[in-house]
Amino acid sequence: MGKVENSLGLAGKLLGFLVVGAIIFFIARALARSWNDIPFDQFRLKPFWLVISYAGLVASFALTIRAWQEILGSMGQVMGYRTAWWVITGSYLAKYVPGHVWAVGGRMWLCKRQGVSEKFSGTGMLLEMMLLLLSSLMIFGAGLPLLSDRGTPEWVFLLLIPAPIIIVVLFTPLLQYTLRTLARIVLKREISLEIKREWMIRALLLIVASSAIQGLAFFALARSIFPVEAGILPHLTAVYNGAWAAGFLSIIAPGGLGVREGALVLFLKPYLPLSVAIIIAAVARFWITIFEIAMALVGLYIRKTR
Repeated sequence: MGKVENSLGLAGKLLGFLVVGAIIFFIARALARSWNDIPFDQFRLKPFWLVISYAGLVASFALTIRAWQEILGSMGQVMGYRTAWWVITGSYLAKYVPGHVWAVGGRMWLCKRQGVSEKFSGTGMLLEMMLLLLSSLMIFGAGLPLLSDRGTPEWVFLLLIPAPIIIVVLFTPLLQYTLRTLARIVLKREISLEIKREWMIRALLLIVASSAIQGLAFFALARSIFPVEAGILPHLTAVYNGAWAAGFLSIIAPGGLGVREGALVLFLKPYLPLSVAIIIAAVARFWITIFEIAMALVGLYIRKTR
């Protein structure tokens, strides 16, 4: 049985890297074909907007930490803000391994060292992932009328399918059944947890605000390198969240790599030249990766000072 699981895991990783490679290849080819159309004279680095973009990421991250505390609180667990910072950022690098299991496992291991058992941390991670996806889909869905007016394909509405499912799972008695089933499959044991709904609602509101601010930060990033119209700020906020959700749903792509960029290019095409959309999508990946590394280093400093 172990050999079969290892073979499936290896096949999943290989498939993930193939998908990422294919997407990157087609994006690079599209950029090469439109190279002569790139408006190089319009690209100018604006430090002010770059600083604003990173300030937005910091604010978004701060709300995410508070949301994690609320999620743990819904199960009667308490974790300090500084500890939560380290626990969240300590498993960042694991996101770039295909699937979400490594990031989840890393967070659970760090939580255990802080006195929070796998029963609570594993459940909390599952709840957090559902809330993160739901919040991004909510913002993307709110902006879809704007995107449709610009010619975004109608089939992107399919991306919203998980949203009502997540709402039903999170805020109905189905949540307890889902948690018990997943515990039997993943943890190989029975668990019984009481989730306080009001804490979950607060966590959702915090994560929705975090996702919205991150979308605004993406707009600031785009404007820091290219003269993007101020009027499309709500459009780009929705675009970023839709691309983030697409990357999250592609569990075979490590960290949504390639899939998120491909979705960004697709959603940005109605607003920007194709070559510009590709460049901004690539820059956004470096932008968020640099931020995550910086937050992880801060988390490491917090851990050492504690």
